[in-house]
Amino acid sequence: MRIFIFSLLLFIALPAAAQDFSAPIQTKASPVLVELFSSENCPACPPADKYMQTLMQSKGVIALSCHVDYFGRTSANLGKKFCTERQGRYIDQIGRKSYFTPQMMINGHMSEIGYEFEQVSAAIVKGRSERVSEISIRPKSDGVYDFSIPERQYDGQADIWMAVYEKPKTVLDHGGRMTFYNVVSRFIPLGNWGGGQIGRAIYPITDDKSAGFAIVAQDRKSGEVVAAGDYKF
Repeated sequence: MRIFIFSLLLFIALPAAAQDFSAPIQTKASPVLVELFSSENCPACPPADKYMQTLMQSKGVIALSCHVDYFGRTSANLGKKFCTERQGRYIDQIGRKSYFTPQMMINGHMSEIGYEFEQVSAAIVKGRSERVSEISIRPKSDGVYDFSIPERQYDGQADIWMAVYEKPKTVLDHGGRMTFYNVVSRFIPLGNWGGGQIGRAIYPITDDKSAGFAIVAQDRKSGEVVAAGDYKF
């Protein structure tokens, strides 16, 4: 049984006073997946939440904000159990004994504190040099989309998943207003992949709050992202 430790000392480290919101270097290299694990109740998270606006506008970066549910419910109620479970797998993978927010995972294997922007940007630059295949996504009809992954040499097994994310959402936060970007509302497993060329039709189940969806193939053992794609509405 996993033990959750909710001490603020474990969750929170104060960010530096100066905040550099500069975007990572733009290239035509491999797509990079950045997942922010955040919460409306986390006092150290707002700088990371704001930085997501920069990341979502960075070419080649697939930026997803996954709000965990262990900080308790808020009026916005953005926390999702699947986000907590997903972060839990990463926590096990990187060898930590407790959860923390804000956490950014880059390409499924590089963990950074979400408000340490220089380290996050450096990890993204490194991620651009990794071999991540681009998943092609195109509309078909009536909310149905086709996606395809090109064949590549790959010795492992990857899990394919889809995340539907929302338009920017502004909520009351500690007496003020806070805007959250690309908050994941649905997380849907899509099977597995072993490196061969595949094509498949999907129905992402979106609504008027949805901003788009991402499809990712992630190595089952290491957690490394091996293919990724994004479709914005």
